[in-house]
Amino acid sequence: MNRAFTNKNGNSAYLKVAITEPISIACMDGALFSDICICVQRTIPTAELIVRNYLFHLINGLLISYKGAMKLYFVTSRGLDALELIYYQRERRSTSYTDLVLKLE
Repeated sequence: MNRAFTNKNGNSAYLKVAITEPISIACMDGALFSDICICVQRTIPTAELIVRNYLFHLINGLLISYKGAMKLYFVTSRGLDALELIYYQRERRSTSYTDLVLKLE
């Protein structure tokens, strides 16, 4: 299941790294929603609704920003820090890439 999981209080979201990472990478230089979907599809088959849900949580977590006038999504400095943490965890752990989860509070 590729959807974002939210805890009972609704203040934490658990996002799969296999979806979060390609979204963040696509947004490095600014990306349209369609470009983000294509980037995610190359990594893991995912519906547009799920990508939209992940973007919602990433924007609320201040990892991604949206510039409405240009209709572009950009990774923030906090998002770059999260990517660095993802890469560190991927190197350090022997778990599968698809098992890694990012918790947003």
